[in-house]
Amino acid sequence: MSGRHRAKVSRSNLVIGSIAASVGVSSVLAAAIVELVSPEAPPAANAPAPEASQQQPLTQQGRLVEVTADSLTTQSADGSINTYAVTPSTTAVTGSGQSASPAASFTVNDEVMVVGTRQGGTVVATAVADKSAVGPQGPPMDYGL
Repeated sequence: MSGRHRAKVSRSNLVIGSIAASVGVSSVLAAAIVELVSPEAPPAANAPAPEASQQQPLTQQGRLVEVTADSLTTQSADGSINTYAVTPSTTAVTGSGQSASPAASFTVNDEVMVVGTRQGGTVVATAVADKSAVGPQGPPMDYGL
């Protein structure tokens, strides 16, 4: 191409483009400086803890130390004791399959695996399984999670 066919760029377009670029760069620099010297806490620090609004899955293996129609209490080998609320949707898994109610399926001193969720301050059992019914040969313990 010869110089005669080249598009001419007016000086006013160059000046406007330069000013726009300068304003853009200045804005980014100003935002970075404000972010660095701002005494405010980051927004993530003000966010509520995730456990306050979400269900937390949990499991426990142990021995039943108390069984009632609406709860069961287990003790792990390390001595920790947890009480789980039992609801109509709690599944009981025994050596012969699933049963209607954990209270009818298990007694004190049975070795069990409990899967549940923490909902606020309450721990609700999703499934309770006879320890002999779970493991490498048993069904997976992911009920309701």
